[in-house]
Amino acid sequence: MSGGFVGSRLGIAELAILGLLFPAECDDLPSWSVEERAIFRRAADLVAQKGDDLLVPPGAGWDALAEAQWEAHVREPGWWPLTWMMTGPDGACCGQVHDLTLPLLWGTEWLLVELERRRFAYADPAIRAASNLIRQAKARLNVLREREGGVVNDVPDLRDACAALSDALQGRCPVLMAWPRLEPAPA
Repeated sequence: MSGGFVGSRLGIAELAILGLLFPAECDDLPSWSVEERAIFRRAADLVAQKGDDLLVPPGAGWDALAEAQWEAHVREPGWWPLTWMMTGPDGACCGQVHDLTLPLLWGTEWLLVELERRRFAYADPAIRAASNLIRQAKARLNVLREREGGVVNDVPDLRDACAALSDALQGRCPVLMAWPRLEPAPA
């Protein structure tokens, strides 16, 4: 395994990785255990490898994100809703997808705390963009929770808000994400 730096924009996958590495702590729920954090770390690895458009494995399939979603569900039912996406040329097919809104929200909240800790003023574009993304992510989650998950095709997307945050951060300070590069096992 080796490491690498990649210069890129912050998007859904990158913010979800931050959220999976730093899951939100709630006053009315116990702290995440070491085992739960290890599950979230494996989920972050999966997002780092595959990006933000991830289908749930079919049938009885189980991947690291499904395991992380289950841990969140055990803690608070409905906290991380199950979602599907209409696919195909005419939308006739339906596939279950991993919606990353909750970990994206956690990652953005963590990033906002870090920006505030560095004494960025509320008027700073990065603070405003992060606050706006948090509002939009919460609104998206509320819709998904009201529907008890469901199809995400008609739920507002967060890509524009992520792009605005990325632009604001690039104008304010560099953001570097280092991730171990997994090398294939020798044959």
